[in-house]
Amino acid sequence: MPAEIVTAVHGTFGEILQGYTFGAHGFEHFLFTAPIEELKSQARLCPQEGTGKKRLGITPDDRVKALSAFELLSAELGHGAPDCTIEIDSNIPVAKGYASSTADILATAQLCIRSLHPQTPEPVVRALALSVARKLEYGDYLLHPGVAACAQRTHRLLHAYRTDLRWTIVGIDEGGWVRTEEFHQERPDDPGKARVYAQLFAQLDTALRADDYAAAAEVASRSAELHNDRLPKKSLEDLRRIQQDLGALGVCVAHSGTLAGLIFSRHQPDHDLRVRECRAQLSACGYSSETFTLKEAQR
Repeated sequence: MPAEIVTAVHGTFGEILQGYTFGAHGFEHFLFTAPIEELKSQARLCPQEGTGKKRLGITPDDRVKALSAFELLSAELGHGAPDCTIEIDSNIPVAKGYASSTADILATAQLCIRSLHPQTPEPVVRALALSVARKLEYGDYLLHPGVAACAQRTHRLLHAYRTDLRWTIVGIDEGGWVRTEEFHQERPDDPGKARVYAQLFAQLDTALRADDYAAAAEVASRSAELHNDRLPKKSLEDLRRIQQDLGALGVCVAHSGTLAGLIFSRHQPDHDLRVRECRAQLSACGYSSETFTLKEAQR
């Protein structure tokens, strides 16, 4: 197997909108991704030369879902486990809401296909990677280089957007972690909320198609508010106050994580000043912040 193949998948800053609708098949969960330029997971294969071992390994050794993805896909493609180590190089923090696990799984699944069958067309690579990812966890659709709407429980792509929002997210981590698998086992679905989420889905779809960066951020804020009874963000009151003070466009959160942040756009006058003031005010409130750039597929 060629060791020089490297595959990469981006992380996210939570979700722009996450919720569910209700129809003929019951509750159907969806989300709109918030992909981030600065975060990614890379996977590569390294031969285990001279070790005498005939087994597949992975490093870091806690990335067990990514290892399972490679093993499952390799078996489905009719191959045994290679005498290699999968090396994952990721700057995505774990169990926070950055989609670290999904990024690892999808990067590793693509690595398996590219290593075994290098000439596989890209649409087939994506379909095979998703087929194994949905067996391992709920997750985001991360194979589009921009915002995507997807069916959360199956990774199925609903729509891939090409946008010009130019968002900057000034984000904080409230601390601790959320075990996503356990969190999603709870099903407090509400038909009343489902109707609201259906409206928000339509509003966000319209905003993204029109590059309405302000309207899209307003939907993100509404999603954060609706979800706050399920996974409260203790910073939400401070974020709302700073939003009003500095003209931030909205609030973005990880709906199954510890992240929350304020949305600005480079379309706004004095964008850089607003972001600096935001970070200063967050620091004064005792929060450590980072800035993230929304990853967008251009028109």
